[in-house]
Amino acid sequence: MKQTCDFERFDPPVLTEKMLRRELERRERRRQTVLLAAAGALLETLFVLLGLLCWDAAPVLAVGFICFAAVSAAGSGAIAIVFTQKGGAPCEPVY
Repeated sequence: MKQTCDFERFDPPVLTEKMLRRELERRERRRQTVLLAAAGALLETLFVLLGLLCWDAAPVLAVGFICFAAVSAAGSGAIAIVFTQKGGAPCEPVY
């Protein structure tokens, strides 16, 4: 197995508990972001399907559901673009 650091030539990089905790929190935020995006996509899909199901009974309500899902998807896409353009660096939580 190839070693990533040659300990014979120089000292290994300093790794502290604070750095490890920050990396753990970063991974947790990324996981939460992915779950939130998936939940939003499922919710938009639910509204489209609900609109299609009630198309025969109430066409105006069905169009409302589908339009709501389209506007929601457009807003989610705009937020995703802004988040990606900024490098995906969320604000630090304030405790």
